[in-house]
Amino acid sequence: MTRLLDRRHLLAGAAGLALAAATTLPAAAQTVPTGKVTVELFALATNGFDPVIETFQKQYPNITIKYTKFGTDEFKQALRVGSSSGKMPDLWFNWGGSLAYPYSRAGLTLDLTPRIGELKLDQTLAPAAIELAKDQGKLWGVPNRVVPMTMVYRKEMLEKAGVKVPNTFAELEEAAAKLKAAGIIPFSLGGKFSWMTMRFTDFFIEHYAGPKKHDAIKAMDESWDQEAVVKAFAKLKEWNDKGYFNPGFLNVDPATNMQLLYQGKAAMVLEVPSVEVTRLKRENIDPNTYGTFLMPTDQTPRRVSGFQQQLQVSAKASKDVQDAALLFATYVVRPDLAAKNMESIGGPSAVKGITPGADSPIQSQYAKWLSEGLQLYLPGDQSLPQEMVAAYFEAQDSVVLGAMTPAEAAKSVQQAITAFKARTK
Repeated sequence: MTRLLDRRHLLAGAAGLALAAATTLPAAAQTVPTGKVTVELFALATNGFDPVIETFQKQYPNITIKYTKFGTDEFKQALRVGSSSGKMPDLWFNWGGSLAYPYSRAGLTLDLTPRIGELKLDQTLAPAAIELAKDQGKLWGVPNRVVPMTMVYRKEMLEKAGVKVPNTFAELEEAAAKLKAAGIIPFSLGGKFSWMTMRFTDFFIEHYAGPKKHDAIKAMDESWDQEAVVKAFAKLKEWNDKGYFNPGFLNVDPATNMQLLYQGKAAMVLEVPSVEVTRLKRENIDPNTYGTFLMPTDQTPRRVSGFQQQLQVSAKASKDVQDAALLFATYVVRPDLAAKNMESIGGPSAVKGITPGADSPIQSQYAKWLSEGLQLYLPGDQSLPQEMVAAYFEAQDSVVLGAMTPAEAAKSVQQAITAFKARTK
């Protein structure tokens, strides 16, 4: 548990301070392959690497980046299949925590720890981003973003219902009730694959348990079979029964979660700041028509869910391919290019001193909150072992469907954890 808490505290303080500190450091000197090299890259379709690859290949014409794009859950499956078949890509996008460490612990990910100084990562990147990309004290990827999650809303929808931006949990529930009464779905939610629903469940646990207890629950140091978790599951069920989420959301693909806002049918989504780049700007929607606010937990400190994103290099690739892959991974966060690269991959950037421009009001607000010391907690699907993530997802979805009571759901997760600890001790 101590390791998890240390990471979150570092993310809370260092990320914001690092984002505010300017840097003019030059790019690190790196080995550039002399022959023709092809790097197979697996990443999300929403990662926005296309323009970065285009400029990279112009500078290094002997290197070809073969970019295969996936949806979120297709991507997770592709990595699992690659690891089991021995056919991992040369370079891949990843999150952190338990979504990343299976690959490093299996010896599939290149250990970058000995090269931190050589690549100047410790000089150019926020310390918190580097820390969150580590597992067991070693660095296994090049982080490019620090990603908080909170509410993004369509201003017109709140105005139509006479709703003000909420600052407390009670005000958030009052806003949801007013929106529902006005014929507007309060929260658009793509619950298929469960991780988007998890964002709300995590938020409810943070609200009822508070930061210290929430961290202990996710670290499996405290039992899930307790009042705070039961209340969190009960609140998820209550919001569903009151119609605060779109009907049938458990079958809705997360990739479509913005559609109801575009159509004027829903008001809010619990999202990451890059939605401004990956959705709004790409679909020619003025981001100024949307706003964002921090999830009101009623806790001190107020935290929101968040994580880092990184690129990882295969430990099994040839030396030339590793050099080329690492060259691209660090190209994304080169201090002289990071601001422009962020225009396509989204922000806030993991690079010190790189902040969004005035034409990105949502990302600018997130960066401002981080610079002011906003604290984050890891989402459940990164803080829990993946075997336990499955138990968590099954429990929350069963509560929504009425197949489990909130108390039964809390007990079922703890039973899975007890069995997991017995198997792995």
